[in-house]
Amino acid sequence: MEGLLLLLCALTFYYFAVLRIDYPKTTLLDLGPHPDATEYFAQAKALQRDSWPSIQIGYEKLPSRYPFGYPALMLPWLKILPEADAVLAPFRTSQTMGLSLLLAVFGFYAYLAMPLTGGVAVLLLATLPGFFTFCRSSLSEVSASLLIILAFMFAYLGIKEERRWKIYLSAVFLGLSLNIRIQSLFFAPLLLAMALFPMGGMSWRWFLHCAAIPVVFVLAASPMLILNTIQFHSPLTTGYDLWVPYFSRNHLLFRLGWIPTNAASLWRELILQPHGYYAANIFGTGTSFVPAFVVLVCIGLFFISFNYFVGCAFLAGFSSFAVTLSYLFGRDGRFYLPLLMLLIAIAVLPVTWAAQNTFAGKRLISAATVFILFAAACLGYPSRSGYKTDGINRLQAWDALHFATSPRRSIAFLAERNFARQISRQTGIVLSDIDPVYLNALLPRSFIAAPIDGKHNYKWSYTWRYDRPQASALVENGLRQSLPVYALFASQDDVAENQSRLPTAPGYEWRTLSSSQRNAAILKLTPIGSDQAAGALE
Repeated sequence: MEGLLLLLCALTFYYFAVLRIDYPKTTLLDLGPHPDATEYFAQAKALQRDSWPSIQIGYEKLPSRYPFGYPALMLPWLKILPEADAVLAPFRTSQTMGLSLLLAVFGFYAYLAMPLTGGVAVLLLATLPGFFTFCRSSLSEVSASLLIILAFMFAYLGIKEERRWKIYLSAVFLGLSLNIRIQSLFFAPLLLAMALFPMGGMSWRWFLHCAAIPVVFVLAASPMLILNTIQFHSPLTTGYDLWVPYFSRNHLLFRLGWIPTNAASLWRELILQPHGYYAANIFGTGTSFVPAFVVLVCIGLFFISFNYFVGCAFLAGFSSFAVTLSYLFGRDGRFYLPLLMLLIAIAVLPVTWAAQNTFAGKRLISAATVFILFAAACLGYPSRSGYKTDGINRLQAWDALHFATSPRRSIAFLAERNFARQISRQTGIVLSDIDPVYLNALLPRSFIAAPIDGKHNYKWSYTWRYDRPQASALVENGLRQSLPVYALFASQDDVAENQSRLPTAPGYEWRTLSSSQRNAAILKLTPIGSDQAAGALE
């Protein structure tokens, strides 16, 4: 009964902190400022339209820098949501994966006949700042974490119950997670669980199973490997090598030199000092974990009964932590989210012990101390909310329930909606500083979007180019085909500042068209001296 009550509390909190968010009243529908969410959404739309993951810039359909697993998970939501609300698909997917993870954790402990521990684990998970922050995001962290957690669960059950098929299922989940986030590869030592399985007197069978487990893992990851081979002629080459080749060619993605900087960033968050601006600041307060949770984990280490599986799990976790710490972008707490979730299995141990010893006289003080830490971890106190703020007296649970209470506007999304409404049932070309991948995913297929010039998120590629010459050629080609050419700016102020960057064509001029959206501006390339009304769209 206590476990079910804790589950109910966790689900109630999850509803108000994650599911109840009114995204149109936030800036999140712009899917920025980083290209992750934009490319995920664009790949999902491409899968829906063409059954092939890609991003589109102008007329070109190009590989994304990110795996297609998360976009594939969006497809059910793209079918459910009205076309006008399709941009909500990545958010609904993360919310669904987060809810599934909560239920999976409770179900796991209920299967082990430990419902109270399951309730404690679910409540700690639901109130983990990194968890609820990315459950309401348009990123793939929670989806990948769900598969990783399932892999650990089935590896544990396989060893505990001596069922090899559960270890194989663990390898499948871990392999599938690579199709969502490549960093899941760092948990591969978990596959050593098969080697820990009792031989049963037939060493050759044990050896065959040990040889088969990496094969199953690779087969589960094969969709990504096959796609990489088709697109880049190598299973180990990814979109990063196309769009940001500088880091991979100079071997800068993973270096021991990044460890001090990344460790210092994690330490600052632990001791409640200001740290950098990361993805968690976009979807929440910027906090991924609180000190009380870490202290609870440290206490839980004394309650662990060490065995072969614990050693295997520790090796997998340490491998992921060490490699992520040496990662170029390892300062961002979201890359440690699967580890934080796995640590909940340790944090619940002292809380369960305290619940069983509440009325034991000599252990009352210790139990009360653990409960205080548990309450502090669930409330997220003390903590820091916001970027470079002064106070450390924030409650993450309170801030989670009041996320986006001040209505804000998704400028790029509103500009696209206004433009799409005005050019309904037309064909043409639109140039914009709004991410062209974002626009092509949202606009009708009769329109194609491209950057104004070389100032865009895809300018770092060594092999793909788009700059002023390509923009001019695109415009000239459109005019030869008698296609209308437009320019879309997110705000009226951008027109005066950036209109000079627009490509020119002999005999044509850019004219401002009226817009019902006061903060968006639409220009059209029209013949000089044309008597077309400046305030009308064709």
